[in-house]
Amino acid sequence: MRMTIVRHGESEWNRIHRYQGQLDAPLSELGLRQAEALGERLKHETIHQIYSSPLQRAARTAGAIAAHHPQVPFAYNDALLEIHHGEWQGKFADEITANYAEGLREWREHPTRSQMPGGESFSNVLKRTLDFREQITTLHRDQHVLVSTHDVVVKILIADALGMNMDRINRIWVANASISVIEYSDELPYLVSLSEASHLGLLAVGREGQKAL
Repeated sequence: MRMTIVRHGESEWNRIHRYQGQLDAPLSELGLRQAEALGERLKHETIHQIYSSPLQRAARTAGAIAAHHPQVPFAYNDALLEIHHGEWQGKFADEITANYAEGLREWREHPTRSQMPGGESFSNVLKRTLDFREQITTLHRDQHVLVSTHDVVVKILIADALGMNMDRINRIWVANASISVIEYSDELPYLVSLSEASHLGLLAVGREGQKAL
């Protein structure tokens, strides 16, 4: 199975450096343009199924792709939700740095033993992500599946394919509206591309331009 994973376009809260988690921030004007560019980039691909997080930033991104593939089945799946940020949700990056410095350091350096106050444990988001991967690799054997989701879920899928220590996931940068591709076989999974964003051109937002995910 070939899995094309896209991270949603820039959200309004990405733009203003506000933590969103499972709060339903919309795409920014730039994010909408990124989603359209992503749709153009993928319009000639043969896709058998589209899955999306139900949060609108991922759903609108998936919709821009699905517009070029009207006959392809489209489904929402809660397993693709971003990790719940608990008390951090709705707060600006500078607030998190000032008031949760130790927790933020632990999240960045050792996410597997981190849990944002009132938020979702890493073990839970890891389980639901890998359960999803196991289900669709069985269901869509020898097919091409497109997945529209969020930063942490993308990183987990990539780290899993590479056999990485999950405490290293925050060393991976996944750009908004970028494409990562994993091929699954009976032997090993192969990471074919990571955070490919050539289709965005001047619409791309670099790592230094995004303080809150």
